Amino acid sequence: MPKKGENIRKRRDGRWEARYIAKRDENGKAVYHSVYGKSYGEAKEKQRRQQLEGDKRCSKTEDILLKELLNQWLQSRKMRYKQSTYSKYKYIIDRHLAPAIGTVQVKDLNVSEINIFLGDKLKQGGLEGEKPLSPAYVRTMALILNAAFHFAEAEGLCSPLKTEIFKPAAKKSEVSTLSNGEYNHLREYCQEHLNVTSLGILIALGAGLRVGEICALRWKDVDSDSRLIHVNHTVSRISDEQGKCRWLMEMPKTTSSIRVIPISDALMEALLQVRKNSDSEYIVSEHQDFINPRTFEYRYHRELLASQVTDVNFHALRHTFATRCVEGGMDIKTLSEILGHSSVNITLNTYVHSSLELKKRQVEKVERFFQERGQD
Repeated sequence: MPKKGENIRKRRDGRWEARYIAKRDENGKAVYHSVYGKSYGEAKEKQRRQQLEGDKRCSKTEDILLKELLNQWLQSRKMRYKQSTYSKYKYIIDRHLAPAIGTVQVKDLNVSEINIFLGDKLKQGGLEGEKPLSPAYVRTMALILNAAFHFAEAEGLCSPLKTEIFKPAAKKSEVSTLSNGEYNHLREYCQEHLNVTSLGILIALGAGLRVGEICALRWKDVDSDSRLIHVNHTVSRISDEQGKCRWLMEMPKTTSSIRVIPISDALMEALLQVRKNSDSEYIVSEHQDFINPRTFEYRYHRELLASQVTDVNFHALRHTFATRCVEGGMDIKTLSEILGHSSVNITLNTYVHSSLELKKRQVEKVERFFQERGQD
């Protein structure tokens, strides 16, 4: 009897029909043909022979180019990716991968050639001049190529790769955080000079939101009775088919980024004060539409200059929030959920930076422990 997924069925006329993938169209969609038999076994055997012939055609005469494979793979994943992620991958394929190695047939490519190409991108891979690309950017190229080849293998378009594609380790950059003095000074300045930009700074310092999430926040996302912020959207930058960039509001990058964050008394007071004079649907916008992160960050740096606080990028406020939470005794699991991370390890490895003062306290704590133990 036929099993689920075999694509074999008994027709009303008594014959057995078995379907198989004969080819794929230009978008990578499977085109099915059928064979028939008087019994299930006969139809299954005919289906097996057709599949074998198809495998031979793929391995011997398949002339698919790498750029065609990359486009097929990306189209097959379009429904899974956020629009901004899809746009980013398409840009990398169209501007970097396709022009350089896209006209090579998939069957003629080997991992050694791909690794040489990626190594060159690390040295002088920029589109303008001979500037090197960052390890993180080249790593994304490697991940795209690796995923595309796995897709090709699963679809019978090529044999499995014999070795791994080189994926450069992304350099862990030194993360800036505000000192306790700068943190307190900036909070006081923003509270005294309250506007939509300084409110956004207070939200980052008091709730750890990303800049795109802050730009997407609407007043309806704030529950003043329960003192909660609902994070449901983010503002992202994408490129269209012509290479023109635009901003759009979309769902956060992961399901864990959709979250609810408690609001402190001080932040709630600031929110209510700005709400009185706001005509916008969006919390940090003075207009009916949302403000884009680039414009908001420009205004943020103006506020830093006016406050005479060290000029750090906006994401440093999120790092500062995480560090202050750890120093204040918040458990990592709670902090991870507030930050919208998919795992506690991301919080520990990326955002939690022990300050020198905290290290001193921990050393003193261990010293006291052994002193007390010695007295027992």
